[in-house]
This record gives sequence, structure tokens and C-alpha cells, in this order.
Amino acid sequence: MSQLLTIKETVARSRAEGLPVSEYTLRRLLRKKEIPYRQVGGKFLIFWPNVEQYLTCSGGEDPALDDRPAVSGIRRIEA
Repeated sequence: MSQLLTIKETVARSRAEGLPVSEYTLRRLLRKKEIPYRQVGGKFLIFWPNVEQYLTCSGGEDPALDDRPAVSGIRRIEA
């Protein structure tokens, strides 16, 4: 399975992996540069491990929780 995905492929894979994120939310995260991407022509290419790390807080970082201790588990996403 490819690790470099388009937005629609990323949304589909996130659902399949049990980490659902909507296309709207993913686009918002990309615009805010919370998940790195490359733009080739009109396509956004996203490296799946970066998405997985962001959604699971596996890096121990959560920018929404600036002063609170790091949490583990699935990140709550406000739509």
C-alpha cells in the first residue's frame, strides 16, 4: 500500500485504519500546516505516517494542549 496519498485517498485510508477524519477537516489541517504536504499541480500529496502520527498524538505533542501534559490515544478533532 502506498504511503503517499491524495486527500481523498487519505480520508479513505483513515476510515479503514479506524482513525476517521473528514475531507473538510483534513483540508483545514493542511491549510493550517498542522500536517505537512506537498502540492504537485492541483493535487495535495500527504505522507500517511505524518497523518497517523498527528491523529494519534504519537509524537507526544498536541498543539491544542499547550500547557497541559502530553496525552496518548486518539486526538479529538473539532469540526
